[in-house]
Amino acid sequence: MHFKELETKYYADNIDMNDFIKLVQPLNPEWIMVSSYDDYFTNEKDEFIRYRYHDHMGELTIKRKTTDANNNNRVEVNVPTDGKSAASIDAFCQLLGYKKNFSIFKTCKIAFLEKAVLVYYVVYDENLNEKKRFIEVEAKETYNWASEEEAWATVVEYENMLAPLGISAKNRLKKSLFELFKK
Repeated sequence: MHFKELETKYYADNIDMNDFIKLVQPLNPEWIMVSSYDDYFTNEKDEFIRYRYHDHMGELTIKRKTTDANNNNRVEVNVPTDGKSAASIDAFCQLLGYKKNFSIFKTCKIAFLEKAVLVYYVVYDENLNEKKRFIEVEAKETYNWASEEEAWATVVEYENMLAPLGISAKNRLKKSLFELFKK
């Protein structure tokens, strides 16, 4: 599933991060905590390019929906950068017809499992005012999936595992961060 993102996202404003950690910890994940800036650039078709950067590391990302109904299954292409290229990225995006729309800052607690990535994160605006909290369940892109159906079944399995936090299929968000925060 190279260049494919299968994930679900949920609001987590009423879920304590420690409750998320306690529920996931018995799975013995590899944990990391990371924060980054995300600059979003949009074109006339309301498509976006995201530039994520932190600690001299960066990533330029393009995502495209495979259906208008939701963001659970998207094409995703990531290009690594040095994280110190904001002016070049801005010029690059402008030449492609994209203009900066908004920026956010994210702090993420990420659990890496064999087949899935579980994330609790807080989104802040450009002034570091907290906006929203989210939980995501994502099929691990680097896992050797037999099919998209197998990957999706894994996402649903972990979604069900997170049910004690109020996570369920009926609570899946249909909108991406881009759609939630764009100007």
